[in-house]
Amino acid sequence: MHRPAMTPDDEIRILRLAQHDRLLFAPIYEAYFERVYAYCLRRTGNVQEAEDLCSLVFIRALGGLAGYRGGMVAAWLFTIAHNTVVKHYRAKHPITALDDAVEIAVESDLNEVDEMEMWRTVAGLVKALPDEQRELLALTLDAGLNSQQVGEIMGKNATAVRVQLHRLLKQLREQYEKISGEPA
Repeated sequence: MHRPAMTPDDEIRILRLAQHDRLLFAPIYEAYFERVYAYCLRRTGNVQEAEDLCSLVFIRALGGLAGYRGGMVAAWLFTIAHNTVVKHYRAKHPITALDDAVEIAVESDLNEVDEMEMWRTVAGLVKALPDEQRELLALTLDAGLNSQQVGEIMGKNATAVRVQLHRLLKQLREQYEKISGEPA
């Protein structure tokens, strides 16, 4: 059975109800599981770690329902996801993030050597970015958050996020073209 997409107002209403009955959290879990998992996988590059972290995100979200004070549910949930991944890396690894994220996607079933080389080049460019820029890409591309949601998580306004993302993508495109000699 296909459920219609929830509006942000529906999500807020469901989360408010879930504060009194945790069983009502299920639609939020169902709506966000895949995006939170993709975010964790992109950040860790490891399926088992991503599964564990994704579970931990939702456990923390359930445990933190009383602390939800309103606002966009996606921003609230991905703030928890971001903090969970950061805490994981601080506890387990020296601070590094998004190690081989783009190469993971490449390894799946890309048969074209040229395409693989392009993705390796892009992966190297992404890996060389500062943590904040890699986080911006992960929240935007993997988590599928809009600029307002990303801004809430990163402490910026939506316009600043859009400008930073535009400049970052332009910079990556120019660097790729310079390295490869081909238009991106």
